[in-house]
Amino acid sequence: MSLYNICAIVTVYFPKEINVIYISELSKQVSSIIITDNTPNRDSAALFKNIDKSIYIPNKSNLGLSCSFNKCLKIEEVRLSDYILFMDQDSLIPDNLIKILIDDYNWLKKNGYNVGCIGPIYYEKNAKKIMISRFKKKLKKNIYSVKTVITSSMLTSYKNLEKIGFWNENIFLDLADWDLCWRFIKSKFICCMTGNAILTHSLGKSVKKIGLIHVKEGTAIREYYQTRDCLKLLFKPYTPLKFRVCFILMITIRPIIHVLFLSEKHLRLKYIILGICDFFKKKDGTFQGECSYKGGFE
Repeated sequence: MSLYNICAIVTVYFPKEINVIYISELSKQVSSIIITDNTPNRDSAALFKNIDKSIYIPNKSNLGLSCSFNKCLKIEEVRLSDYILFMDQDSLIPDNLIKILIDDYNWLKKNGYNVGCIGPIYYEKNAKKIMISRFKKKLKKNIYSVKTVITSSMLTSYKNLEKIGFWNENIFLDLADWDLCWRFIKSKFICCMTGNAILTHSLGKSVKKIGLIHVKEGTAIREYYQTRDCLKLLFKPYTPLKFRVCFILMITIRPIIHVLFLSEKHLRLKYIILGICDFFKKKDGTFQGECSYKGGFE
């Protein structure tokens, strides 16, 4: 067991037995786990009752990623920890992942780097390939400064989060980690990725090959949140220029590809249009009809 007090915060949504297995493996490498469940109208405490050192919080509604994390950050056990690890339910951590993240984080700090957060490179199961940021600067062998770190296996501290105002609750889901990283960078921190450990992770429920490109296929309702939140970030002063271009493509070219080639075409188009409308209406939080949507968030 580590000499440090490490608290993991895991968000779940309609959790299954496989997610319990993943979280059980995580519990072997951390001091405590907070499981925050965003499943509407459900309490799955029985599912997680045998996970050691865990606290289960049934939110009974979908608070979104940022709000759910911020709720957990108010817990004293989390605030007093040396490190905080954010996770989602679909990631399988390798042996010694947490130790490697902490060792690399501490090496960077000792060598004068103001580290906001660090995460591992990851193997994306649907695409069947190792994922590492294109926008990176080498700091040491296998350690890079990057513009974004994915939520799952992101290691940071309460003190760091406090300095940037914690997670941005105006960003509901997929882009919350990008927003967090850019606010770290704005506050003179760096965000890092290490290749000394590899996380096994899934983005979406599948990847579809269309010509020469691979398109991540998530459930239809995610189109709503991705559209609404990329429009929000498009106009944030701290969003990097390269990502502004990416967001312009996300609201112009990508919807056409998704509606033409992915499943549930009409439903996707509906959510894209609603996401645009609700951005202009300045709506935050969960989509009003989500409780009746049974597709999940894979």
